[in-house]
Amino acid sequence: MNWKEVSVLTEGICVEAISGIFHHLGSGGVIIEDPQAARKYVKKDSWDSNSVSPDFLNHEFVVVKGYFPEEREIMDELMQRLDSVKSNFGIECKVYINEVRDEDWETSWKKYYHTFKVKKRLVIKPSWEEYHPQDNEIIIEIDPGMAFGTGIHASTRFCLSFVDEYIKGGEKIIDAGCGSGILSIAAAKLGAGSIKAIDIDEIAVKVARENIVLNQLQDVIEIDYGNIVEDIANMEADVVLANITAEVVEMLVPGAAKILPPGGYFFGSGIVDSRWPGVKQQLETCGFTIEKVLTDTDWVGVSAVKQG
Repeated sequence: MNWKEVSVLTEGICVEAISGIFHHLGSGGVIIEDPQAARKYVKKDSWDSNSVSPDFLNHEFVVVKGYFPEEREIMDELMQRLDSVKSNFGIECKVYINEVRDEDWETSWKKYYHTFKVKKRLVIKPSWEEYHPQDNEIIIEIDPGMAFGTGIHASTRFCLSFVDEYIKGGEKIIDAGCGSGILSIAAAKLGAGSIKAIDIDEIAVKVARENIVLNQLQDVIEIDYGNIVEDIANMEADVVLANITAEVVEMLVPGAAKILPPGGYFFGSGIVDSRWPGVKQQLETCGFTIEKVLTDTDWVGVSAVKQG
């Protein structure tokens, strides 16, 4: 299968808006190339500068990439929505289109995606690499394919950290916008009782199902296609995981507040720092107390507990 890679060159303040547009249009994956963040990690010696071109490191603009089946017609609506971005932010975006084959995509993410550890227990491992766990390490096998959620991005690492810290066993969990299924799998391997994973992207649902089978967790995790903001009213949970965007997190919080019991947790991530004040206010307005905030470059993750 061939895919259209649609690249939008923009500035950091527009990243979340453009990512949201791609998700709305049904992108089978979104990539954010941020040279400012890359330079930060290179300076910390936590990222090999040879893995990206010097040309990229010298750029000031951000590139947001969305992926669509070749036959999908999305350009008219994309351009209309980018006109709104220009009106709201005063920034004109440039758009480029490239063709990507499945095998090219697979080769690309295999080149850069390797086994790594999150917090004290969780080890994220692609299926093609060997790794022998030590002490109390828990192995999560993830092949992301065209779905977002490898654990590498700060927003996913935030939620994985919360899962590692807070999940004690037996919890009923909702994974809102599950992507590759990585958070559901981590929670299940840490002892969660049952997990309802949901995503609006059919490709993400397909990939998540494959990863759930890969980790032999079909009896714990139920996955479905749908709109979590609309569907959450009919669910039950002790914990809601939401690694999505600030806009969707804000829309999801009131519904989560209605179904979570006192002491229940909401873990939110995928929040650009400029949108954090609005998310914080929404959580507090809906009866949550913020316990922990994690930050990395322009991203924020939050752990909040429902009050009685």
